Formats: sequence, C-alpha cells, structure tokens
Amino acid sequence: MHSNFLDFFRCLAFVFKMPSGLLVNSRFAVGNFIHETSVAAKVGCLVLCVFYLVSFVIDPLKILGITPGNLIPPNFWIWTIFTHQFIEVNCISLLFSCVVLVHSSQVLEPLWTLLGYLTFFGIVTIFSGLCSGICYLVCYMLTFNISYLFDVSLYGLCGYAAGYFVALKQSRGDRMLVGSIGLYVMHLPLLYICAVLGLRIAGLLAGSYVIHVIWGTMISWIYLRFYQSHSRGRGDNAEKFAFKTFFPSVIQTPVGILADLIFNFLLKIKVCRKTTYKYDVGAPSKITITLSGVHALDAERRR
Repeated sequence: MHSNFLDFFRCLAFVFKMPSGLLVNSRFAVGNFIHETSVAAKVGCLVLCVFYLVSFVIDPLKILGITPGNLIPPNFWIWTIFTHQFIEVNCISLLFSCVVLVHSSQVLEPLWTLLGYLTFFGIVTIFSGLCSGICYLVCYMLTFNISYLFDVSLYGLCGYAAGYFVALKQSRGDRMLVGSIGLYVMHLPLLYICAVLGLRIAGLLAGSYVIHVIWGTMISWIYLRFYQSHSRGRGDNAEKFAFKTFFPSVIQTPVGILADLIFNFLLKIKVCRKTTYKYDVGAPSKITITLSGVHALDAERRR
C-alpha cells in the first residue's frame, strides 16, 4: 500500500516539473485524444482509475482479483473472473492499461463495431483470467505447493494488451514500425511476450503476469482464427495469421507441423471446425457461394 502512495506522488511531481509550454501541449493532446475516444473506453478507464484510488484505502485484490484457490469450493469466488481486469495497483500499469484500452477502441471499433469490440474484450479478459487461474490449480495438483493457490493474484489488462497486439497483427500486420531493423506490426505479440519475460527475469514482474500474457495471446488468436463472426463468415484462415507466424522463421516449419497435428485432432473430435467464407458473386441469379480456406481477409486488410 505504501508503494502505491509513492507511485502516485512521483507522477504528480513529474507533472509539476514539466515546462509550462510542454504541459499545455500535453494537455491539448490529451484533450483531443479523449474527445476521439469512445464511451466504452472512457468508462473502462474511469473504472480502472476508481479502483486504483480505492487501492490506497483497501486491497481490492483480495475480493476482486483472481486468487486461484478461491475459484474452487468452498469459496467459489467466480465473480473475480469478471472483475479482475479492472484492477490496477501500480501507477505505470494503470497508465499502460488506459493507453491500450483507448487505442484499441479507436482501432477496433471502426473495424468490428462496438458490439464486436466489447465481445472481443470480454472473451479475451474473462477466458485469459480463467485459464491462468486453472493453470495455477494444475500446478498445485502436480506439486501440492499451496502457494500456487493463495499467494498468486491475477489482475489487470496485461492479458487484453496481448490480445490487442494479436488483433493488430491480424488487421495491420504488414505495416512497418521500424524500417531500419525490419520491425513490423506482426511482430508485436512476440515482442510483448519477450519483454514481459525479460522483466520477469529481472525481478520487475510477477510470474502470474507472464502466464496471463501468454493466455491472452492464445485466447485472442483462437477467437479471431476460428470463431469471430464477420460479413464473410466466421474466423480468419489466412496463411499470414497461422499460429506458426507468431514465431521466428527459423522454427516456423516444426511449429507449423505440430500445430497442424493438433488442429486435425481437434477437428476429428469436433472441438474446432474449418473456417468458411461467404461471397455474393453479383450474378443475376444472386448465388451465394461458401468457400473453405480462401484468404479473403487478406484482400480486405490491404484495402
């Protein structure tokens, strides 16, 4: 709790030390940024800020964050799956979460509509938190180390940030970020995971953060690859969005073979289904054709 106060006052000190011209320009930029933000993102940022302020008084992680041991009987605190994403207890994490939330709304809402954006947000945050909690429950069953049950807290939008980078890879993967080193938007998911792992090794992040980010990446890719509904059908079967493309080219071939084996097994047990796209050929008969495996979304993304 004491560290939260220090973070808060450090932010205030930084703001007041800024030159007046820079401060005015920053306020103007922030004002325009907020004006262009959707109501959903504003509400999300407001909730994040409210719970951050509440953390100065009480510890919201105990009742609103996911504690793996509390997900199972006799406690069964299932509501934490729906509340953990709005909890931040660190000033830097709060700023990062707000920026991700606002920027994602500006990019994804025009592509998917508000309902599609909220659906993506809900699926990624809820299932990444749930799967991360189950992961720790499995660790306890394998080791009988009770610290996996009650010494772990899952909270924040780190999982959603990973999911947003996956969505950027899908919609804007061909855009260049740093031309001198050949860095593209498609590389963001792997870079984010590597950055989180590096901070974990340096002792700046908890292990739960890494688990949360990995599951956020997986859940978002599964949803966008197989289940997201759009005007041309469901999912995205584009080759550039295959699972192996998340990895360096050196290991893409073995990863692709393993991924295909797993996918074919899931097809046989009917957990997954093949992606289909619908096209209206515009002929007088107005025939609608359903095709499988056609990379229609590639052309749509380029447009």
